Amino acid sequence: MGDRTASVGWRLLLALALVAGACTRGPEPSELEIELQRRLDAGFEEGLFAIRSFERTGSAPFRDAERGGSGLYVYYDAELDFQRDYALTSWRGLNLGSLAFALGATEQGISGFAPQGNRQGDVLQVYGRLVYERVDGAWRALDDLAPPATREMPAGGLVGSGPDSVLEAVRSLVARHERPSRGTRDAVIVEELRRASQRIDLGLAKQAGALSLGTGPSPGTYQEFGAAFARYATEQGLLLHDHPSQGSVENGLEVHGLLHEFGLIQSDVAEIMFTGWNAQDQIARPNLRSMASLWPEVLHVITLEGTGIQGFDDLRGRRIAVGTPGSGSRFSAIRVAAAAGLDRSDFADVQEVALVDAIALLEAGEIDALFATEAVPSLALQELAQRRRDVHAVSIRDEILSDLSERHFAYYALTVPAKSYPGQSEPFRTLGMAAVLVTNRVVPDASVERVLELVLDGVEALSEEFYRAGFISSETARLGIALPLHPAAERFYARREREGRPAPDAEAPEEEAEAPPDEEPAGADLYSAEPAPRRSEEVSR
Repeated sequence: MGDRTASVGWRLLLALALVAGACTRGPEPSELEIELQRRLDAGFEEGLFAIRSFERTGSAPFRDAERGGSGLYVYYDAELDFQRDYALTSWRGLNLGSLAFALGATEQGISGFAPQGNRQGDVLQVYGRLVYERVDGAWRALDDLAPPATREMPAGGLVGSGPDSVLEAVRSLVARHERPSRGTRDAVIVEELRRASQRIDLGLAKQAGALSLGTGPSPGTYQEFGAAFARYATEQGLLLHDHPSQGSVENGLEVHGLLHEFGLIQSDVAEIMFTGWNAQDQIARPNLRSMASLWPEVLHVITLEGTGIQGFDDLRGRRIAVGTPGSGSRFSAIRVAAAAGLDRSDFADVQEVALVDAIALLEAGEIDALFATEAVPSLALQELAQRRRDVHAVSIRDEILSDLSERHFAYYALTVPAKSYPGQSEPFRTLGMAAVLVTNRVVPDASVERVLELVLDGVEALSEEFYRAGFISSETARLGIALPLHPAAERFYARREREGRPAPDAEAPEEEAEAPPDEEPAGADLYSAEPAPRRSEEVSR
């Protein structure tokens, strides 16, 4: 009995020693702090931040089955001092999304940033993660970060029976099978169940008296903002339902048809939907009205170095992916290709798929390039660039950018700075536009004004959950808008100007729609009287 007790005691001591060793394994805190500073300087802006405090909070081993490697995740809390004034919500510079990725954090894992810009001496609090592997007895930092650090825990299980439980079971099934293989029986079933549950949610919200906001696919910036704003609005006493969609084109159609009171749309899509397009037999949707420009977006044209595509002209004869039929990405791709003198017949193949599917096709060698209209940085493209070092962003020729920006109020030429994406050593030139909040001209004035009030006055609260809300301001509220304001929005901004608040910069068109343009180059059909069938969820508009 004594030997047995002693044996148990030794095993307990050994276990405690192993636990203690696990807690202290990995690089020393001083090495971790040096690596964090290196990431701040090399991966974002050199000299912008100094580390005020650093604390290692834990670690966990990982194994990469796909690559056959293994290593250690090291979690930390840090405070970072701004060494100079800087706006992490700049429309043209590196922003919070690029910083978060460099630090192995989520945007929600960074607090202390000011939507209108931070001052020298301000402090950011970061919960992030560094990644290491063991090489020849020493720890070596990896740039491959995989999913960033998060403190969120998954939701619990389901119980009960009846319609509500069936609906919850469907949601759980869809969540567990978020990305079934394209073209399979499972993909069809999951997508139809997803659409059905979303329509049920919309019907229940309308029954409860809620207003609705058309957003975008999940995950994606439109969907993330819509979810955050709907929660905030409801907390403030305005019942609002966020409804996922394929993106801009679908949202515009459903707002015009009054299925939703509000929607999120790319500014170029809003322009063409309002005016129509004679050359494509597209009728105008003259009841659409603008409310506010929210944040900047750009057209990404992404390829891999092995394809031989260096410039936009090299896309002729290649296989491309342009976005799903209801997305703004597809529209922007058609518009830019047409301006370059290209139509569908000039490409070897055109895939109309979601961004996540396009990325998979690109990596599998089944397409040569993809188009995606995304806010910078796009998380899906960040992860692609982090995963491999041969990603190349194709610049659009200045002649094309000038032609489009001169003919269309919604566009402007933009240079995306280096370091916006992992491994991006050079800037690239592309087409800029804006994400716009739109409504229907018959939506009551009181609803429009209340939503605008919540959007502009709720920036601080909203940006804590969705950092791009920090880009929203009265100063930028009408940048890139090419359709008239709702009358209530006009009065809202006029009243703010009288009260001494900043007025929006750009002028919107008059109430009357112009005659539909017929000089646009021919291209594929952009939208029809009914939304195109959804295919798969995407990380795009």
